[in-house]
Amino acid sequence: MSTHSRRISKYELLELLGRGPVTETWKAADTQQNRNVAMKLFHPDLHADPDFVARFLTEAQMISSLHHVNIVQMLDFQVSQPPEAENLTPYVVMDYIEGQTLASFIMNTSRMGRFPPGTEVIRLLLPIGAAIDYAHQRGVIHHDIKPSNILLGKAAYASMSTPMLTDFGLVQPLKAANCSLSSALYISPEQVQGYVDNNRSDLYSLGMILYELFTGTLPFDGDDPNDIMMQHLSAVPTAPSLINPNILPAVTAVIMRSIAKDPTARYPSANVMIGSLNRALNISQTEKLGQPYPIDAMNMPTYIMNAQIPGMTPTPAPALPPGGSLPSSPSAAPVPSAISGSGRDASPASMTPQRQVTPPDTIAGALPFVQPAMDHAKLTPLLPNAVAQTPALITATAPAPVRAPERSAPELPALVPVEPPSTVLPRKPRRRGLFIALIALLIVILIGSGVGTYFVFFPRGHTTGNTLPAIPIVGHTFFISSGLISTNPESNQGITDQLQVNMEKIPPPQSGKSDYAWLLNVSQTDWKPISLGKLAFNPDGTASLTYAGDAEHTDLLASNSRFLITEEDAGTPPPSPSLDQSTWRYYAELSQKPGLQDPKKYSLYDHIQHLLAADPKLKDVGLNGGLDIWLFRNTEKIVEWSGSARDAWNSKSAAGADLIRRQLSRILAYLDGTTYYHIELPGESLRVDPTIAKVALLEFDVEKQDPPGYLYHIGTRHLHAVTQLPDASPDQKALAVQISKAIDNVNVWLQTVHNDALKLFKMTNGQLFGDDGRLLLDELATQANYAFVGQINPYTNQVKEGVVQVHYNIQRLATFEIRECTSSHPCAL
Repeated sequence: MSTHSRRISKYELLELLGRGPVTETWKAADTQQNRNVAMKLFHPDLHADPDFVARFLTEAQMISSLHHVNIVQMLDFQVSQPPEAENLTPYVVMDYIEGQTLASFIMNTSRMGRFPPGTEVIRLLLPIGAAIDYAHQRGVIHHDIKPSNILLGKAAYASMSTPMLTDFGLVQPLKAANCSLSSALYISPEQVQGYVDNNRSDLYSLGMILYELFTGTLPFDGDDPNDIMMQHLSAVPTAPSLINPNILPAVTAVIMRSIAKDPTARYPSANVMIGSLNRALNISQTEKLGQPYPIDAMNMPTYIMNAQIPGMTPTPAPALPPGGSLPSSPSAAPVPSAISGSGRDASPASMTPQRQVTPPDTIAGALPFVQPAMDHAKLTPLLPNAVAQTPALITATAPAPVRAPERSAPELPALVPVEPPSTVLPRKPRRRGLFIALIALLIVILIGSGVGTYFVFFPRGHTTGNTLPAIPIVGHTFFISSGLISTNPESNQGITDQLQVNMEKIPPPQSGKSDYAWLLNVSQTDWKPISLGKLAFNPDGTASLTYAGDAEHTDLLASNSRFLITEEDAGTPPPSPSLDQSTWRYYAELSQKPGLQDPKKYSLYDHIQHLLAADPKLKDVGLNGGLDIWLFRNTEKIVEWSGSARDAWNSKSAAGADLIRRQLSRILAYLDGTTYYHIELPGESLRVDPTIAKVALLEFDVEKQDPPGYLYHIGTRHLHAVTQLPDASPDQKALAVQISKAIDNVNVWLQTVHNDALKLFKMTNGQLFGDDGRLLLDELATQANYAFVGQINPYTNQVKEGVVQVHYNIQRLATFEIRECTSSHPCAL
C-alpha cells in the first residue's frame, strides 16, 4: 500500500505502529478534529475480490456500532483512492489509546517469572471477557484475539489502565493463509482447518492468553507460523502446573478446558470462563498465586497421606525455574471433522468451510501423544536411588462397582502402612467450582522425583545376580514424542520419535575426535544403526544431545532397544558405528530376555514397547501406538464430554437433553467398547469412531473380553509382569507398583462414571433436569476429572493418582541407563 503522501483524506499519517500480512496500523492526526487517532490501512490486493468493498463496508458498519467501555471505538471507515495511488485504500479509524499492550505487560511480568496475583489476572481479563461477550451477542466475532490487541491505556471515556479490546477482524477472518507469527500463537484449531471460526474460537484465544499469564510461556511456540498452527491442531499443551508449580489445581483445570481443541468442550461464554477462574482462584480468600489454596475439605471424599517404599527415601520435587518446562502430557483431542461418527453430529453452521478445503482427517477421541517444546538439556530422568512418593489411602469408601472378577494381586514390595486419622469429615454437596480436576502438585513430584531403570547391557549372561561390581551410571537417554502426529488412528507417526541424551561429567574425547551417539535396532544380526548426532560438551563437563527424529517422525521405540556412544574422527561424521570395539565408550539397552514366568515370554523391552510404542492387540483392531496413549486420549475425551453434558443442564430444554444424551452415549461407548455398548444401549447408534471404540477402557469379562480393556491390559498384563522380571530393577518394579495403584484408582472412578452415565441416559427429560439429574451430572464430571488428573488431599497436598500420573510414570519405564564400556565389562552388541 502506498503511504507516500503521508495523508489520506483528512488524516495525516504520523507513525507506523504495526504491520501484518494484510494491514498496516498507523498513528495519525485527524486534522479536522485536532486529535490523534489509530488508522488501519488494508492492503490493496485484498479488494481484487469483487465482493471486498461491499463486505468491508458491511462489517465495518457492524463493528462501528459496538459501543462498550472495553472496546476501542471505531470512529470512521472509508474506501479511499489518493490521487497518486493506482488502487483503492480501504481504511478504518479508531480511538488512539496511550499506554502499553497486554503483550508488553506479560513480557515484563509473567515472562520474567513475576506472575501477577490472581486478583490482577481477574482485573485484566474480566473486562475483556465482558467486551467479547458483548460483541458476540451482537453477532460480531473478533477473529484475532491476542495480547497485542488488548490495550492497557486511557481513553477519553475510560479510566487509567482499563483493558480495552481492539483490532477486530474485517473481511478476511484469520486463516492459515494470512496468519502472522503473532496471530499463529493464539489461533484456534478450527481456524487452522479452514472453518469459519465461531464464538468459541475467540474463547480459545483468550484461553491461550490465560495460559501465558499464569506460566510466562505459550504451549505452542516456534519461528514458523505453519508449524505452530499444526501444533494447535494436533499437539497437546504442557500442563500449566508443570511450568509454574504455584498454579492452583483448579486453575489448571480452567485453563485446560479453555484451550480444548473441540469447541464444544470449551466454556460457552467468556463470562462463564472468567467466572470459573474467579471461583478457582477463590479471590475472596486468596490474593496471590503462591499462597495455599483454601479448599473445602468436606468436598474431598478421600484423603491420602505419604507412604514410602521400605529402604528408599523420597526425593523432594525441585522448584521449576520461571518459564521452565518438563515433559508434558496429551490433554486435548483434535478438532472433529464434519463426518458421521466423528463424535459430533454435524458441523455447526458457524463452522461451515468458507472455501473448498480438505481438513486433515480427524477422529473424535483421537488425542495425539505429544511432547511440547522444552529445554531438553535441563531434563533429568529419574535417578536410581529415588522413588516417587506413593500415596496410601487413609479412607476409600466407594460404592461397589459392577466389574469383572478381581485379578489376583501380584507379589509386590510391601508399603509402609500409614495410621489413618481418627475421624473423617463428612461429605457435603460438592461446589461446582471445586470439583474440577486437581493436578499440579503430584505431577511436579513425579517429574522431580521417582525411580530410574536398570537395564542389563554387558556381555550375554551377565545378570543382576552376578557378583561383578556394579558399573556406575554416567547418563540417561529417554524418548520424546514430538506431537507431530497423524490424526489417522492407523498411524504411529510422532510417537516416541525423538531422543534426548543427558550425560553426567564425563571425560571429553581426545583431540581430533568426537563422541557420536547411535540408536541400535532390536536385531543382533540385521544391523540398522540410526545416527543421533554428535554429543555437545557443556562448560561444566556434562554433555547432551537432542535428536529431532526423521522427516516421517518414525516411532523409534517400536524397533530399537539399544544405545551406543562411540569416539571417532571429528572431521567426518561416520555413516555407522565403527566395528572397532576400542572406539565404543558407553552403552545401554532395554533387556530383551524373555520372562521365564511370563506366559507370553515377553521381555522388559516387549512390555515397554507394548505400553508406549505399539501393541499387537491394538494393531489387530486398527489402532497404532501403545496402550498408554489410547488410555490417555480416551479418558481425556470422557472429561470433555462429561463437562459438556453438565453445562447443557442449564438449558433445561429438549435440545439440551438431546445434547446430554449424545455426550453420555459417547462416554459409554469409550468405557464399554462396541460390544458392551450395544448390549447396554441396544439400538442406540454409535456416535464415536467405531475403530477407536473397539477397545474399552473398562473390563467386563476377563475370560471373554478381547481385546481386554485398557486398564486391565496395562495393569495385569504388563505392570504385573514387569514386577516379576529378573531384569527389572527394584526401582523399576516399585514404579510398576505405583502405576498399578493409580490404575486401580482410575478403575473405581471410571466405574462410577459408567454407572452415573447409564442412569442419566435412561432418565426422562423431567428427571434429567431435576435435582437428581443435576447431582448425577455433577458427580459424573467430578469422577471423570478425578480419573484423568487425580484427587488432592488439601491437608497434605498429596494426590491420589490418575491417568496423567500413569502416563508420566509409564514413560519413565523406557529410560536407558548409560554405563561406561571398560576392559572388565566390555560392551556387547
